[in-house]
Amino acid sequence: MFRIAVPLLALAAAPLAAAEPPRPAALDALTACRSIADDAGRLACYDRAAAALAASVEKKEVVVIDQQEVRKTRRSLFGFSLPKLTLFGNEDEGAEDRPEKAEFAEIESKVVSLRKLRSGHYSFTIEDGAVWQTTEYGSILPKVGDKVTIKKGTLGGYFIIFANSRAVRGIRTG
Repeated sequence: MFRIAVPLLALAAAPLAAAEPPRPAALDALTACRSIADDAGRLACYDRAAAALAASVEKKEVVVIDQQEVRKTRRSLFGFSLPKLTLFGNEDEGAEDRPEKAEFAEIESKVVSLRKLRSGHYSFTIEDGAVWQTTEYGSILPKVGDKVTIKKGTLGGYFIIFANSRAVRGIRTG
């Protein structure tokens, strides 16, 4: 019985993780004003709805971010395993038409700090503050200031290429 209950629970919860977040009531009120035929009534509706939306933003009940901020945030999360959130855009929706979909298959940066671990692997920080670690040995000798390219591999892995060295496997640790 228990073996069946756990998978069923997981299947039932799956749609919740990918569900579209509810639209804020203040935004719905603003859009509803479009349906008012009378010009004066529509303007009064827009004035009320705009004031309510502005108040919601001030109270941080509604957060407004632009596409550039979304890209910046998605880039800063590169390397972390996170649930699919529609907050930063649905990556799969219209992906074939969007060049930014491939934008986060790899990132390029510079090494700002570096240390060799006892295991022989390297831990390093890149310009945006992300901390990465190599997970395999290789004849690499990274240095602070080196250009680094980090590429998404298959099955959730990452490949790290320092300056002119060969690719080694790695993970994001912070």
